[in-house]
Amino acid sequence: MIRNVRKSKKQHEFPSEKEIERISNYFSDPNCQEINIGLMPDASETDKAKYNVCQSISRYKRINNLTPSQLAKKIGINQTKTNDVLFGRLANLNLEELISYTEKLAGHCEVKVCYDNEKIGFQVR
Repeated sequence: MIRNVRKSKKQHEFPSEKEIERISNYFSDPNCQEINIGLMPDASETDKAKYNVCQSISRYKRINNLTPSQLAKKIGINQTKTNDVLFGRLANLNLEELISYTEKLAGHCEVKVCYDNEKIGFQVR
């Protein structure tokens, strides 16, 4: 049996070399503010906790289809502070303020302390 295979009407093209270079240069700029910093492998336990809370707030924004402005309004902070949370700029944040943001979003935190070779965890729900 021979079936006709329809070609997709949407043709996806790979960006040109010029466009790739433009984007690469934009995000390579040390002053670029739109990059998620991520967590360093040697991060302190406090930074790991702050990172997890930031990720949780970002997830809340995504799941609830909020714009950064809507999230800022809901938490009661300015856009700069909101961007610090969304892009993981941990040096600009403290754990206590991050926990207060989760409370404003009707979330709560659970702290788990382990010793020796046990896994250390910090959860935000």
